[in-house]
Amino acid sequence: MKTAFALYDGFSMVDFASVYEPLALLGSDWQVCAPFTDIYDASGLHFYPTRITQSLEAYDLVVIPGGPGALKQLECPALLSWLSTAVSAQMLAVINEGILLSAAAGLSRGKRAASSPDLRQRLIGFGLLPDNEELVIDGPLASACGPQAGQRMAQWLTHGQPSTILVESLLQTSEPALAIPVTGTGAPAERRAAINRQTGETQIEVRLDIDGAGRHQINTGLPFLDHMLVQLAVHGLFDLLVQAKGDLQIDPHHTVEDVALTLGTAFQEALGARAGIVRMASADCPMDESLAWAAVDFSGRPYCIVQADWHAPTVGSLPTSLIAHFFESFAINARCNLHAAVRYGRDDHHQVEALFKAFARALCTATRIDPRRVDQVPSSKGILF
Repeated sequence: MKTAFALYDGFSMVDFASVYEPLALLGSDWQVCAPFTDIYDASGLHFYPTRITQSLEAYDLVVIPGGPGALKQLECPALLSWLSTAVSAQMLAVINEGILLSAAAGLSRGKRAASSPDLRQRLIGFGLLPDNEELVIDGPLASACGPQAGQRMAQWLTHGQPSTILVESLLQTSEPALAIPVTGTGAPAERRAAINRQTGETQIEVRLDIDGAGRHQINTGLPFLDHMLVQLAVHGLFDLLVQAKGDLQIDPHHTVEDVALTLGTAFQEALGARAGIVRMASADCPMDESLAWAAVDFSGRPYCIVQADWHAPTVGSLPTSLIAHFFESFAINARCNLHAAVRYGRDDHHQVEALFKAFARALCTATRIDPRRVDQVPSSKGILF
């Protein structure tokens, strides 16, 4: 069976890897395909496809993973045109948001009817299916959603019946807002929080699940800041939504500051009394020639020290002078002691990214529940405020 993994900017590495490994172990004749030379996954990892721009028509199975980049790719005619060449594939396997791309590429229209009202309504909602038209599938289609969707898809492809059609409830993470449930008052439901901050300068929404899986939906209007917040979610294993609208026509300062303040408030609220947490942690993170370190203590006493030497006034669209201010603002509202340092490096992008990844790993460990503490507050004085 000739298999093509169709990748695009912003695809989910979890979705891709979950299916890729078992199919590769089966000895499937596979290729990692893309319409462009450079492809990045949702966490910013660079991929070099084995097949670039070639048609997908020669493959028996085409796998389209989900990922936060799928919504943006709906506006990329070159990608959709390339995906449409999979119309002759014997089997189409789509995971999470991959169904959006398959529908937009015209792969969900043909001869076979699929009974899935939920899928139909979601495609209508995204403008991919007229409300007076029934959804039909051109050839066998397998689809799955949710955090374990890739594993379920792999199991079905390796042990199922490829001649059948399997359509499950789809796109749980493709709504305009990431599905992180919270109580109506904003108080923690388990270890979650939803915070909205509105001023004359910015409008910020943050949803956080500390015990998440790294799912994320980030849009601040500052692409490099988005990239860093994705690192925070993925490497901290936090489910994180950040939506921000700020006065970027002035400069990025208010947006960066208020995103950090709101994110810090979300951690403060989600942790509650901080009973049972590890509390203190540190992490080193290398990135190419750069090495960064971060240490955090959820002590209830805000303090922040950031040490870094930058080589340019900006990295991407983000002023490097605001990096320290981001961490300071976070520490104030998260009520934590935060120290961070770039030990060495030449490239500002690498230095900042290593710093955020180290921060994410330190946060991940510090916020974990220590099973030996159970409900005890990790302080000799019995309180962390």
